[in-house]
Amino acid sequence: MDKIFISAASLVTEGDVRGARLGKRLGRLDLASQLALLAVDSLGVDFDSQPRDRIGICLAARTGSLATDFDFWRGRDIVGGPSPTLFAYTLPSTAIGEIAIRHRLTGPNLCLVGEDLILSEARDLIRRGEVEACLCISCHVVTPAIAEMVQTAPTARAGAVFLERGGDGLRELRENDRDIETLCGVSCARFVAS
Repeated sequence: MDKIFISAASLVTEGDVRGARLGKRLGRLDLASQLALLAVDSLGVDFDSQPRDRIGICLAARTGSLATDFDFWRGRDIVGGPSPTLFAYTLPSTAIGEIAIRHRLTGPNLCLVGEDLILSEARDLIRRGEVEACLCISCHVVTPAIAEMVQTAPTARAGAVFLERGGDGLRELRENDRDIETLCGVSCARFVAS
């Protein structure tokens, strides 16, 4: 069985989005899509050197599209009603589409809402031969308004890893690697230190 390697890892926060230069589309995206797209771009992966139809995308939307849903719902009280532009982002999987469009990736994709369990799904996609590589993104957005409602701390961050069959990279993916955020933290720290 071929080994699967983490060839790139990144972590981004809302502060990183403010200074990002990702083109005209970035400004119209919801925060979750902005974070996911920036996390993928921060990987520095050269997609031109790989078959784009053999790269999968797996996204863990920890809070779904709750922050965007809330903003859209709040718009019902505004003259003219909710923003039709914002409506497109009331699906947790919208970030996958934005990533696929930007990088012209046409491989399979998967969006899970809730806990970050996508590494095992990505591993299975690669092992079954459905893809040669997989982008894995974990996005967690809790706006101040949502944080107040559910009595938790606000947060806005995303982590991404790029998994590939064989070769080498930052390190081999292990069977007990399950959480992208922790994996990115460890991999990014090692990458920066070396």
